[in-house]
Amino acid sequence: MRAIARSSLMALLAFACLPLSARDARAQAPAAAKAAAPSTAPAKQSADLATPVAIVNDEVITKGDLKTFLNSYQLPAGGEEQIYKDAVDSLINSRLILQFLNRQRIPVSEEKITQAIDSLTKQLAQDGTDLATEMLRNGRSMEELRKEYADRLRWIEFMNSRATDAELKKYVATHKDLCSGTQVRAAHILLRVDPKASAEDKEKLRQKLLAFKKDIETNKATFADLANKYSEDPANSEGSGGDVGYFTLNSGFIEEFANVAFALKKGVVSDPVETPYGYHLIVVTDRKEGNPIDFEQSKPFVKQMCAAELQKTVLQAERKKAKIEIKPMPAGLFPAAPAQAAPKAAEPTPKAASPK
Repeated sequence: MRAIARSSLMALLAFACLPLSARDARAQAPAAAKAAAPSTAPAKQSADLATPVAIVNDEVITKGDLKTFLNSYQLPAGGEEQIYKDAVDSLINSRLILQFLNRQRIPVSEEKITQAIDSLTKQLAQDGTDLATEMLRNGRSMEELRKEYADRLRWIEFMNSRATDAELKKYVATHKDLCSGTQVRAAHILLRVDPKASAEDKEKLRQKLLAFKKDIETNKATFADLANKYSEDPANSEGSGGDVGYFTLNSGFIEEFANVAFALKKGVVSDPVETPYGYHLIVVTDRKEGNPIDFEQSKPFVKQMCAAELQKTVLQAERKKAKIEIKPMPAGLFPAAPAQAAPKAAEPTPKAASPK
């Protein structure tokens, strides 16, 4: 049920601001292995990494960009097509944010960039490594690193210009459930949708859920019984009635699901809700109100949430007018699964000694 590397991941952080120590955990092959490659390999590899995976307003996102991004995360096994789609989407968001910031012409001093990199250097030293080692492992130059931090600082300057105390207090007033830590407990019935399903097939699933809703509201069936019988959420344990437990708006549940759940009154069944997983019926079974926040004490948290909201607003506006082309997933993006060794032939059964 929880989103993985989706829109909840701040796009700017996704492309630029992962600590090098986090990238190191999934570094590519060591330099010794690269040195052993034939002399023609670097040229071929360079051409391969230059393969476009997306074009955003005439700016190319390459296979190399994508591999650098993917190397920053511990990826689950399987689901390569969805991982590709989500990763490219994050890189597109990052590029759109950059294009937006370029138009704002926000100045960032070299001194501030140097201070940020000095802070990173100290952090890496505490982790038992150093900047030069991490840059080598990740194939990044100082020029690239300084540009990444310049972009990050430009976003921070833009956000700070909008996040005045008055705006932050307004945000708290309009996002009470999020800021106070209110929790809801919900259950759902999920019918999965094939990504290639037609509009007609999707509508059939919606109608099936609407029929379930009618049966629940007319007491012909209970939500729990229908969830146990029909829900296709593999995370639900047998007999759970579709229960997903308590969660907050900041728990990592996908936005489409969480927003509907928090808008529902206790015991009311939603209309079908579409998410990347399929169609859901949702019912809230309990609600725990949070506590009013101390504004000054909670300002860093509120500012972070407000920044995410601001970024989402910027991206929505940029996507409406952007020209975006996504290419099919290139070959060789994900390592091939290791071949399983063939089972050994059974040892012949020793024959019993012949009686003399």
